[in-house]
Amino acid sequence: MATLTTLADRLRDELGDFGKSFVYQFVADGTTNRYQIPYSPIDGAGLIVIDAGADVSANVEVEEETGFITFDVVPTAGHNIVISGTYFRYFTNDEICYYINTAFGQHVANHADGYGRGYTVATLPGIEEYPVIIYASALALYTLATDASFDIDITAPDGVMIPRSERYRQLQQMVQTRKDQYRELCSQLGVGLYKIDVFSFRRISKTTNRYVPIYIPQEVEDRSMPLRAIIPIPSYGSAISPSDVPTYDLVMYEGDSFTVELDFPFDVTGYTFTSQIRLNYSDPVIAATFNVDITDTQKVTLSLTPTQTTALPERAFWDIQGTTSDNPDYQQTFMRGTVFTTRQVTE
Repeated sequence: MATLTTLADRLRDELGDFGKSFVYQFVADGTTNRYQIPYSPIDGAGLIVIDAGADVSANVEVEEETGFITFDVVPTAGHNIVISGTYFRYFTNDEICYYINTAFGQHVANHADGYGRGYTVATLPGIEEYPVIIYASALALYTLATDASFDIDITAPDGVMIPRSERYRQLQQMVQTRKDQYRELCSQLGVGLYKIDVFSFRRISKTTNRYVPIYIPQEVEDRSMPLRAIIPIPSYGSAISPSDVPTYDLVMYEGDSFTVELDFPFDVTGYTFTSQIRLNYSDPVIAATFNVDITDTQKVTLSLTPTQTTALPERAFWDIQGTTSDNPDYQQTFMRGTVFTTRQVTE
């Protein structure tokens, strides 16, 4: 399972931007609280600042890009300041994470896993980690190329020439090489921005002006409930209504008992909850109704019997609503999501 930290380390390996440790010391002059470390960019989170033997790291603000540090209080004149930490060649940790997140977001755009769920860094297949790293390195090299584009060639009166613009041309060549590498990997693996997707034309009923539903094809011997394809509907220029209801997906196994405990940030003892599973949003058929128990002041447990999970399709939708005894007219939806049910083998 990938994490942002592991992907960031791999990106630094690709760029040759390894962290190096340093120790720098100086004597405070008693007049200023701002000093520059002759190393940058630096890792501000891991910086250790010792003032006359006392650790004052928490009382120092760090400018990671430039190497400047600012003390909350002016150090006493004559105090020996010792600073130790890690510095890099090109990018700070925040910049590396920015390139990873940008590359990841573009790599998985409009793509979902086999259950229709959007990808996260944790659920990204291992085989797609390297293409994301390659694409992130191209984005990082673009930044270095932009910086190098301001360099100009230097010609001395004695005929000596320093072609500083050569660095820009080399970076541009490297960017193109990385892009070609990413394109080749994605095309061969069928992932990312160059993945070949198969779509179906949608038909709209002339009598109802509604889309005709499309169902995912099933094998000949598959007698399970047909699974409707959830296909994004174009907005036709209309504004999309936002939702403040948090999303939480449930994963269960067909024919097994299911229990999940939900944590609430408030006291729920005065609430009455109802939670249902339906085949689709606003579907008239209720696939299952959860048994809801308040197990603590801020905890609610949802459960299903084996008989109920046996009747569920591979994908459905759920939410949980609550009302209060003080106000019977009050109703609030606190959570919603998708229910994924894995087909059983042993019956």
